[in-house]
Amino acid sequence: MNTPQSQHVPTLGLILAGGDARRMGGDKAFREVGGKSLIGRVIDVAQAQCDQVMISSNAGAEAFADYGLPVVGDAPKPGQGPLGGILGGLKALPDGIDWLVTFPVDCPIVPLDMVERLRTAAEDAGAKAAFASHADRDHYLSSIWHRDAAPVIADLLASDDRRVRGPLQALGAPRVVFEDKVSGLEPFTNVNTPDDLKLINSALASAVSTRD
Repeated sequence: MNTPQSQHVPTLGLILAGGDARRMGGDKAFREVGGKSLIGRVIDVAQAQCDQVMISSNAGAEAFADYGLPVVGDAPKPGQGPLGGILGGLKALPDGIDWLVTFPVDCPIVPLDMVERLRTAAEDAGAKAAFASHADRDHYLSSIWHRDAAPVIADLLASDDRRVRGPLQALGAPRVVFEDKVSGLEPFTNVNTPDDLKLINSALASAVSTRD
């Protein structure tokens, strides 16, 4: 007797590229890490795990024309922080896809099973969201959101509450702990400053030489 295969649940990856990157000196998304732009690396990771990918930014499609992906702005208006980007992504979900996964553009080291584990944890908990954690640090923007989370986020933004943790708590989102390194690198490492960029470039070069 054949065992039925688990049904595929489609997801859409949203690259959060809307920050002003003052600590990096601007244009963070296009800074190179290991010979490739930050956004290029994050797009690769998202495309490996999600059925579709979009970019969240208020800069417009022309700024990201080289990547050939849809660009969506914040909702209900610019200046709402990352939650505005997430809400914009949820409102842009196409028919047939109920789950949005967020990938910060300054976080290029992502576990390749992140999407599946976040979605499974959310569904097992009966929650409309879940978020990643590593080494006792929560990463609220490395998270998954069901389209039904949109009204909760909208209500918080309407009350000027822009904390990403807010809707996660309201939705009872489970924490998903990722213990393993990714190709020898710490997952969810943020690249916010030129020094961070140097460190992660050095780590990537070391990881490559170790594999060789």
